[in-house]
Amino acid sequence: MQSVLEECYAVDVERAHGLPPGHRQGAFAVDGVTLYEDVTYDHAGAALTIRLDGRTHLLPGVAFRDRRRDNAAELAGRSRLVYGWRDMTADVCGAAREVAAVLQRRGWTGAPHCCPRCAGRGDWPPPGREW
Repeated sequence: MQSVLEECYAVDVERAHGLPPGHRQGAFAVDGVTLYEDVTYDHAGAALTIRLDGRTHLLPGVAFRDRRRDNAAELAGRSRLVYGWRDMTADVCGAAREVAAVLQRRGWTGAPHCCPRCAGRGDWPPPGREW
């Protein structure tokens, strides 16, 4: 079951911009505890994890767990990007550009595209980058 934030990411970032659909709720061990990552792209050839932070991530225990999770990902050589409600409501195209850049840097050979929102603004692809 996806949260509303996860659904927004899947539709407005991945699908709208031609990114590969991520694997949802993948299990990872952190400090001997199994935690579930929102989105991973290992199946697309990229060691990238996306964390989608809703309101519960502001709680002290959750914030500590997330920092440990980020550190564990770094130690394992995984790229991580984190987005919240503001990203999914105010700048999904910016999030898509960042995800596409990391996916390609990590080995994804696909080609993203602009969505109707960013098509008229001329901000895709980023300056100096041809797709």
